[in-house]
Amino acid sequence: MPAKDNRFTIRVISDTKDLLQIEPQWNALVHKSSNNPFLLSEFAKQFIEYCPKGWTPMILTISHDQTIIGIAPLKTRKNLTGRHVDFLQPLWFSDFIFDEQHRNTCIKYTFDFLFNTLKCGYASFVLPGDSPNLKLVKQQCKLKKIRLRTTPEIGRRIISITSTWTEFEALRKGKFRKELKRRERNLNKAGSWTTICVEGNEEPDIIKKIINVERKSWKEKRRVQSGSGPDSTLLVVLKAAQRLSKIEPSFKWNTWFMELNGITIAYTIVIEYKEIAYIVKTSYDENYKRLYPGIVTQNSTIQRLFTQGQRRHIDFISDLPYQKTWTSKCLPRVKVRLTKGAAPIIIQRLNDPIVEKVFSRFVSFSKRQSSRSSTNTDLNLIA
Repeated sequence: MPAKDNRFTIRVISDTKDLLQIEPQWNALVHKSSNNPFLLSEFAKQFIEYCPKGWTPMILTISHDQTIIGIAPLKTRKNLTGRHVDFLQPLWFSDFIFDEQHRNTCIKYTFDFLFNTLKCGYASFVLPGDSPNLKLVKQQCKLKKIRLRTTPEIGRRIISITSTWTEFEALRKGKFRKELKRRERNLNKAGSWTTICVEGNEEPDIIKKIINVERKSWKEKRRVQSGSGPDSTLLVVLKAAQRLSKIEPSFKWNTWFMELNGITIAYTIVIEYKEIAYIVKTSYDENYKRLYPGIVTQNSTIQRLFTQGQRRHIDFISDLPYQKTWTSKCLPRVKVRLTKGAAPIIIQRLNDPIVEKVFSRFVSFSKRQSSRSSTNTDLNLIA
């Protein structure tokens, strides 16, 4: 769709076939403007395939003289309050992809399309607190008189690799070393154990090995009980990592496994891109939880990343209590909620996921009650 300046164009992509046509330009832009590997095109393709029910993928590409200078990976849906827009990726991975030189132009064209062309009434974006796009979003809201509400989101723990592993370990509290030694002793009592690193796709059955551990984890049991199905984000990461490790020189992925008496009981997946190693997921067989295999495996992974000396930072991508074992540094994320139009604030807040979930349950309950009432009336009539 042409913009006001004929040198700029904005295009909407909603399927993987069209995305494939721009893949080289997409990845070149990510490599130039971001350290976030989860913004690479292969992840977008997988998130399109696993897009939640009721949502439609909507990737905006902004081009200047036929060169892509900006990408907004989004998804959209319509509900009671109108059109809602969010990032395509989960909050762990989300951001805009804008060329530094054209960043202001890209956010302007993105907002023009969303709130003028698309007539969007509500948008919510989770951005890293240090993202240069966060300030631009706030500026555009002020210029376009869009209501803005910001709330803190779960942050991400960071380790800066500025020393040797021995020095890093010495700086931890005495409890850190004592706890790890105690857990290693308990593992020794349980039998013969080791942690091994599998690089990329070098083991043919690596995904099967990861899934087998995942099926025995407490998270999987909770998913089964809630009826939410398998971990789609894990599947996205595994599928994307397999392909990207073959086509992107800067992209690496490794998996550390813990084996006890010949049985694989835990894993940690790490994605390495540029100067950062991302600890994407750690999981373990719940039958061995008393041995803390997840923490021991993750500690072995961190130690190896220190000794390799190839990365400057380790990013946990989340902020969970046990991660304080290694670092107190936590970078924030911010959720921005944007609303435009005359709808009352109370109606707009129905777009909030928690409120929407409660409202959805209320509607379902009302329908069941109505159905029951109708059935009882029919029975009385028959009687």
